[in-house]
Amino acid sequence: MASKKKDALPTSLVVTQSNKIVEARYNLPLGEQRLILTMISKIQPDDEDFKPYRISVSEFADFLGIARNSAYIECKKITEKLLTRVLNVDEADGLLQIGWLSSAKYVDGSGMVNLSFDPLLKPYLLQLKSNFTSAKLTMMLSFKSQYTMRIYALLKQYQKLKEREIEIELLRDMLGITKDLHVEYSDFKRHVLVAAQKELAQKADLYFEFDEIKYGRRVGAILFQIFTKELPAEMLANAEPPLEEVVTNPKPSFLNVNLPATPVIDNLLLLVPVQHRKRKTVLALIIEYEKKFDFEYVRRNILYSNLKADKSYSGFLKTALQADWGHDWQLVHQHEQESLKQKTPEIWERHGFNSQKEYDDFMYAQQMERYGKKVSENQTSLIVDSVPE
Repeated sequence: MASKKKDALPTSLVVTQSNKIVEARYNLPLGEQRLILTMISKIQPDDEDFKPYRISVSEFADFLGIARNSAYIECKKITEKLLTRVLNVDEADGLLQIGWLSSAKYVDGSGMVNLSFDPLLKPYLLQLKSNFTSAKLTMMLSFKSQYTMRIYALLKQYQKLKEREIEIELLRDMLGITKDLHVEYSDFKRHVLVAAQKELAQKADLYFEFDEIKYGRRVGAILFQIFTKELPAEMLANAEPPLEEVVTNPKPSFLNVNLPATPVIDNLLLLVPVQHRKRKTVLALIIEYEKKFDFEYVRRNILYSNLKADKSYSGFLKTALQADWGHDWQLVHQHEQESLKQKTPEIWERHGFNSQKEYDDFMYAQQMERYGKKVSENQTSLIVDSVPE
């Protein structure tokens, strides 16, 4: 017997939260995150205070992707744990440690639970006019990883800027990853970064590529390159869209980069190693800094990056362009080249002539005079002008 299709969520439900909450440090398992996001989506833009947010058992089951016959038990388990969860928010005057919920009230016989946010969360969830991030609830609930949810929000915050750099340790703290979990970077990369990258490419309205920024020999930061894509309308109407309906192969192609190309940019791009030329991040950097400075500025930093960059070429190039690392390198390089050119002066240089030809003409005229032959007026003038003092 076919399973009953879940009721579609209204596509108008939006999760809006302060960027302070987006960047807060906390650890919420998937089910608890889904519940919190559902509560946030019930807040209206003109609400001046929190209300008890009433959620039915059946709604809980649909929103959180669990079987309805076990929803009541699961709901109690999740709210009980959620009442103990703490998030760390950096405020101007110090750290705020706060719980998400102040209470969870179950109404016997109604199949309903009334949930209340902690009042200290008001500045971060109510009447937000600026410094906030919004996302569709339906899409957020479609993610099957708690890390995908958090990374999506962190990237959504910077979507217009198209990139975001976050140090590894800070990113781990934001995601609530304890020190004994994914200790090796290779594990963190596979289970967190790459897993989130794949899921966002399948389900979200944005996706990312990333570069590894090296601090010495270790990866110290991640540079996210953020790209936007359109989602099919049916994806926004279902919390868990089938994969066959999702946009596939989202990686950007150099052939469809919507950035201005000019002969100057093309010449700079030719200096970039072949394996990096098709990267949209590299092209965007070249265009940005050539416009901001000039051809030579970008050229010297590309050449410097070609020599010094390790695995993260675009990340290294960005830092080089920002700090103009190529400037001092170019001066040293030019000095070395000039030193190599230094050699014993030619005889015409030692005698003060401007060129080998002037010296030859002078010597020819002198030779002719020895034989009693006259030289032309032009040659005489040349001889007089060329004889060193």
